[in-house]
Amino acid sequence: MITKCSFLLAAVLAGSLLVPSPALAEKSSALRSPDPLKAALLSPEDLGNEFTRRGYRTRGLLSPTFTRIKKCGTAVKSIAAVYRAKAATGLKHKDRWEGISEYIVSGTASEISALERAAKAMVRHCRKITVKTDGSKDIIRKLSIGRLGDSVHGIKFRSGFPNSNLERDAELPAGMMVAIDVVIIRVGNTMIALEHDGNVGEFDPSLTKSAAQTAVTRLHQSLQDN
Repeated sequence: MITKCSFLLAAVLAGSLLVPSPALAEKSSALRSPDPLKAALLSPEDLGNEFTRRGYRTRGLLSPTFTRIKKCGTAVKSIAAVYRAKAATGLKHKDRWEGISEYIVSGTASEISALERAAKAMVRHCRKITVKTDGSKDIIRKLSIGRLGDSVHGIKFRSGFPNSNLERDAELPAGMMVAIDVVIIRVGNTMIALEHDGNVGEFDPSLTKSAAQTAVTRLHQSLQDN
């Protein structure tokens, strides 16, 4: 029987979560992504021989699940301004439905501080969301990956069948259909937004941390070189 979760999977694969909301264009107009930041972006080689470029980038924070709590929706709407970054890339696993999307923006201390406050609010207000229907179950939880940059904030989105235990990433449940980790990292007056996504169980949880660590290292090196 086709479930609502099946429709969600089809929507993700078709890119329905990849279309930015027009309303976001009104936010943080002064944020900028100068060309030097492009050198800091992750490359396929940073993730291993199994990765290559892909023609799209995920925008998981636009999932309607985040709007179930008003304060959560407000926070992610502010952070989603990074999706308009000119310094951005999408990488994909060659054999799996799994990938990394990265966005880097720089701005004034005030602008980046506003994004950082929104990231803190995102974790505070979004981390206990559970949405369950007859055909699907979505959860949003806090994601901890250690200390990175000047500050780091993370959450994870999981979607699966109604009776799936979506809390256990160490044992990817058969019922997990969509997984997205979102990590927001501040380095001085620069912000990295990293999304690690996977579908139908093809998701390596450890990749989120290693990719984030590499992204910070590359950014530090790029800032030193420029």
